[in-house]
Amino acid sequence: MDITIVIPTYNESENLPILIEKITEVLDGNKLEGKIIVVDDDSPDETWKTALELKNRYANLEVLRRRDKRGLSSAVLEGFAMSKSPILGVMDADLSHPPEKIPELVEPIINREADITIGSRYIDEGGIEKWSIGRKVYSKIATLLVLGLTDVKDPMSGFFFLRREVIENKELNPLGFKIGLEILVRGKYENVIEVPILFGDRIHGESKLGGGVVRDYLVHLSNLYIYKYILRK
Repeated sequence: MDITIVIPTYNESENLPILIEKITEVLDGNKLEGKIIVVDDDSPDETWKTALELKNRYANLEVLRRRDKRGLSSAVLEGFAMSKSPILGVMDADLSHPPEKIPELVEPIINREADITIGSRYIDEGGIEKWSIGRKVYSKIATLLVLGLTDVKDPMSGFFFLRREVIENKELNPLGFKIGLEILVRGKYENVIEVPILFGDRIHGESKLGGGVVRDYLVHLSNLYIYKYILRK
């Protein structure tokens, strides 16, 4: 089954070569036909240039450099638009998501047991490495705020796969970082399966978490509640 993995990037030039190599090894080792699309927001560290150099080594890699746009969610949607694969996936470029979990996430979709699969930190056998207490508290609060939107244990996860039909003809609002939550609220699906992952700490670079991210998240959350409880009715 043909799959596409979209990797949105901003200042990830050191992590990207490691990640692309690991993903390719997992795809080849499990006989999965997979394409990787790197969507870079014109990173100052020239992540896009690193990606183009990697393209010479990996035939399954495509690169989009966005010069006039910013935002993880909109980058993911542009990556989806570049692909015709029936199965779409997303993962971070900072090596926090374990590529070895890709087959376990893709298999339920291939077998039609799920429409969406999520790499989950908050189910049995899942977890987080090396986070500060403050960051763990922030994540828990952010997750609690969406209890009225979904029953998924880790709706904030940025590591997920879905059947293309889930988002076909759906108007998605690419605000902020939580495109997975957007799809869970606005997408068309029946079954979601969460797969436990151990969320690692980035090896190179700095976290993108900041005041602007928090503000966008709260605005996004408000929009989703309005959509679910007012507009959709």
